Order: sequence, then C-alpha cells, then structure tokens
Amino acid sequence: MNMPVKSVAALLLLCLTLSTTNAIANTKSPKPTPTSKKSATVTKKAEPAATGKPSVKQKPKPTPKPKPKKKVTPSPKAKWPPKDFSSREGIYARVPTAEELVGILSASKSLTRKVEPCTEFVCGAVQVATQTGCKWWEVNSQVYSQEKELIGGLQTIASSTLPREIKTILLISPEPIDSLEYISNIEVVCHQEARPAGTPSSSFTRLVP
Repeated sequence: MNMPVKSVAALLLLCLTLSTTNAIANTKSPKPTPTSKKSATVTKKAEPAATGKPSVKQKPKPTPKPKPKKKVTPSPKAKWPPKDFSSREGIYARVPTAEELVGILSASKSLTRKVEPCTEFVCGAVQVATQTGCKWWEVNSQVYSQEKELIGGLQTIASSTLPREIKTILLISPEPIDSLEYISNIEVVCHQEARPAGTPSSSFTRLVP
C-alpha cells in the first residue's frame, strides 16, 4: 500500500369625542286667569343618554405561521465490513487514494490542521477500523527514498475508536521532502489495554546517515 507524498502535499494547494347635548325648551306659559295661580312649567325633552364610548372594532391579529422545522438527517452508517479494506483477525486497514483524502480532509477540521506539515515533510495516511473498537492505535511504517531505499522507520500513535468506526490516521515523518519519497509497509496494531504513560504520538528512527 503505497501513497506517494506528492499526492498528499498537493492536497494543501488545495462569509372620538362623543359629546352629548341636552336640549332644553321653554314652553310658553298660559295667560293667568283669576282663578288660577301663575305657574310656569318647564319641561325637558329627554335626549338619549350616552351609554359610553362607542365600540371600536379591532382588526384581528394575524396568526403567526409556525416556522418550518429543520429535518436533521443522520449520517449514514458505515457499511460493515468496510469495502476495499484489508483485514486480519477483525482489524481492517487501507490506504486512501489522493481523491478520497481530499474529501476526508474537507470534512474534518482537525485533520486539516494536522496535515499542514506535509508541505515540508514526507507524509502518508491510513484508515483503520475494528469490529469491537480500540483503546488506542499503533501504526508502524517505513519511509523510502525515490530510489526505493529505506530511510527509516516511523511509529505513529492515534486515539481510540468505537466499534466499526473508521478512523483516518495521518503519518507525518520528520524527513524533509526532496522529490519522490514515500511511506510504505504500513502495519496497524489495535490495543485493548491502556496506553502507557509518556508514549510519544510520533517517533522516527532514521537508518540512513
């Protein structure tokens, strides 16, 4: 499983007033007669009394339309066993193509940050998974020159995975890129015990002076 570094490095080149009135009418008094007393009568013409303020029709408030609920589509579950993976005793692994790695990096901010050194150093990548999950991963690989000469061994440590979870692990060596160096002979180890304290996340043993 070989992944030329150029393919990895190339990936990086990659905002109202109602008033009421009462009318008062004076009626003419009849002429007094000897036998009658002077009198005058005043009558009020009854006016309809105001019964209060007139009713005002209120415009009905529009009923707010309920906001459409956003449908959350769960991510599709990974097919199992994973396609195109090499397997041994329930452990699965494969080297992604350059095109696949572009899609993986664009979907993962953490991997995008981690891949930055690959513009200067020899890098590779491997995808791993298991039926039961792992507490931590150990990936052993080798760095070769363009003449297929072994330069050194690289060990990469990665975090845990859940059962059937596919994890992409970047293999970043400290070997500067010259031309066609690459990482090959990748071996993955799934550990079920706790990771030893002080284990470095990456170590490189150079064989060629």
